[in-house]
Amino acid sequence: MAVVSWSDSGSPSLPYEVVQACLGPELSAVDRTDLWRDYVARNRGRLEVRFDSPADFWAEVWTQRAVATRSNSTGCLEFVEFVSGAAVYERSDEIAESGGDDTAGLYITIEGRVTLHQDDHAVELGPGRMGVVRYDQGMGVSHGDGAHGYLVGIPSYVLPSVREPRGLLRINRQNAILKSIRLLAGTLAAERLQLTATEFATIGKALVDLVAGVLDQQRAPQLDTYARIAADARRRIELYSNDPRLTVQTLADSLGCSRRQLEIAMKTATGSTPGEQLRETRLQRAYERLTDPENREAIVDVATSTGYSSLSGFRASFAARFDVQPGELKLRSRSSDPSPSRPPYRN
Repeated sequence: MAVVSWSDSGSPSLPYEVVQACLGPELSAVDRTDLWRDYVARNRGRLEVRFDSPADFWAEVWTQRAVATRSNSTGCLEFVEFVSGAAVYERSDEIAESGGDDTAGLYITIEGRVTLHQDDHAVELGPGRMGVVRYDQGMGVSHGDGAHGYLVGIPSYVLPSVREPRGLLRINRQNAILKSIRLLAGTLAAERLQLTATEFATIGKALVDLVAGVLDQQRAPQLDTYARIAADARRRIELYSNDPRLTVQTLADSLGCSRRQLEIAMKTATGSTPGEQLRETRLQRAYERLTDPENREAIVDVATSTGYSSLSGFRASFAARFDVQPGELKLRSRSSDPSPSRPPYRN
């Protein structure tokens, strides 16, 4: 099994690591299945693992982890992207009860179908659907060849106090909260190697808090309202960020809510504030223009056309975000050196 790891050492108090594990035809079928069972045991605890076709089994998994501390919980934020051959994973009630793991897993299917089993109940998750299984009772997860999805670790403080698997297995509501969960999960996966520990923890906590709201019937309506406000705000930022008259206050006014409501909604649903989102969108668009060799705009024109009314403010924000002055980046893009790669969005 090939295993490659990355880590962010910029925050010793909040370690963040990314681990990629791959299994392919370079190993024998016996070695592949043995190594996979060992890998699963080390990362998911005791599970019975069965393969539809051991000779054809393969897998690629990306795991992201960071220590997370809350006032009522200290643990590890974990996010996994997986794609693999067909397999079945099962844990008996006896093993689950003796394992001491009171957390859960949120599965989000991207391609194929993933089936969740718990307490003699089963649901099938097609692309875009999601569901939760608890690890403190017997459970099972199975999927066919080529299944692709995300697995989000859900800490115990998020889970309802009453164990009701029929209410947990599949999350059926098609609302703005679920769209926000999928958006955040996609961001974690797409930018895994660019995220800092703090960014991963911020987005991961926002995702977990949204899942908590889905599982809590009393909180769900309020969180759905937040998610809808956040989605509308992001849409307006994409459309009108080039207008310098767009501020957090005018954005809130256009949405018919207070600035405070907008800030709470976006922080809850996306992990970032409206000011951060607006600034990031403007800076990314400026970056695109400055690295376009065909664009002959002066720096001041780039600033004003991306929503900045102050050239000095634009230069300061740009240098703080990309660690290069806009004029220097423009010169680089017109030299014989290859243009620097576009940095990822910070949501």
